[in-house]
Amino acid sequence: MTGNLSDAARRLMERRLAGLSAPVSKERDPRPERPPLAPAQRRLWFIHQLTQGSLAYNVPTAYRLRGPLDTGALERAVHLVVRRHEVLRTCYPADEQGEPFQRVLDADAGPRTPVARHDLTSAADPVAEALRIAGSEADHRFRLDAEGPLRLWLATLGPDDHVLGIVVHHIAFDRESLAVLAGELSAAYRAEAAAGIPELPPLDAQYADFALWQNGLTGTQEYQKELGYWRETLGRLAPVLELPADHQRPKEPTYRAGEAAIHIDAETADRLRALSTERGASLFMTCLAAFQGLLSRYTAETALAVGCPVNGRAKVAYEGLIGFFANSLPIGVHLDDDPAFAAMVDRTRESLLSAHAHQNVPFDRIVRELSPVRDLSRNPLVQVWFDLDAGDTGTAADLLALPGVRSEYFTEGRVRTRFDAEMHLGERADGTITGRLLYAQDLFAAETANGLCEHYANFLAAVAADPALRLSRVPLFSAHQRSTLLDDWSVGSG
Repeated sequence: MTGNLSDAARRLMERRLAGLSAPVSKERDPRPERPPLAPAQRRLWFIHQLTQGSLAYNVPTAYRLRGPLDTGALERAVHLVVRRHEVLRTCYPADEQGEPFQRVLDADAGPRTPVARHDLTSAADPVAEALRIAGSEADHRFRLDAEGPLRLWLATLGPDDHVLGIVVHHIAFDRESLAVLAGELSAAYRAEAAAGIPELPPLDAQYADFALWQNGLTGTQEYQKELGYWRETLGRLAPVLELPADHQRPKEPTYRAGEAAIHIDAETADRLRALSTERGASLFMTCLAAFQGLLSRYTAETALAVGCPVNGRAKVAYEGLIGFFANSLPIGVHLDDDPAFAAMVDRTRESLLSAHAHQNVPFDRIVRELSPVRDLSRNPLVQVWFDLDAGDTGTAADLLALPGVRSEYFTEGRVRTRFDAEMHLGERADGTITGRLLYAQDLFAAETANGLCEHYANFLAAVAADPALRLSRVPLFSAHQRSTLLDDWSVGSG
């Protein structure tokens, strides 16, 4: 790798790599020759085998970079970050018994950098061509047994105009990892462009250490106690939440997703925040309670579960790592007594707090414990997902910060979902709550998804104004929509 470098440059490179590599030994468990996968990784690995490399777990991101970009510094920065995080260069072959294990690839073997270059300056429409590349890269079928889980590409659209694309398999990545990757890539680029050393703290562990730690929990008494909690809690809920669909569910989903926008005005959002404070809950809990209530009205189920994310980085040593740490928590609720919304918030608060107190059991282990009927057409245990980011999510903390270069998101070309529906919300600086519903196009038409978003916004407005409303009495239509429906009914029956 350093054969063509001067002695001074070689020493500088060695200093950079030394500062970004080996974890502190005191945080490591003894690592076996073939480290096991974390439970969540293991589930993805077997799904990957069953579906011949499903694209559902590809995580694509792309950035439009406008300004004088030092492409050489960017490639060197990528190499440093990939060298620093073993999980970005780990493949997952199987042993003689068919059990997958982790194999870390040599960072310095093969090509100097994994970035693929595309010169689009002579293309008739460089942006359209970049979108085509983004879609093609997002559809890459990773060979998890033989290649690393990361692909990067860099397209030159014109002078000082580039697109950097990143595709990572979910087996090595989660949402928090994107902020880590963007932050470290930015820091490494700034240092490389200035011929300096990246100011990044040494890592106290690698993802394989987390996998060993998590696998080691399974035999403990506390783990078995937590597993019992999930067995009891989820055993009393509907095993499947079947939303009314426009299309018959296919045996093998395409994972293609549509998007429907949702907007909650500042006045309603402020009332929801005040209600949350009054009930000792977070805004997340209050909005989740409303979503659970809406789902109950849609499905007539009174005991249901919605999936929610949890960071999963249980130790300080794991906080700065890239990897698949995120865990899914099935948050259950019982609504058979037609409770007032304020009581629903209380129940959701208790359910979410209890779930977080038992989060050491991975979702994969919960699924295996409850043994639902195997059905590749739907996600096990939870078919609907909910998330809300606190704070001003419009600031995009995971954008690249490169000196002299303006960074913004570039359409990555594909939207996918592994659920029937996912509600993603975020608080904005102006006090509003906005977001999007990702829905399975295999099941729902755009009109149905837009209608669900409207009903959810109406539900939130109604309970924000009157938290004493019982679930069955919460209006799903606004006053204007009800008036329009009545007018249409009158005309149609006249």
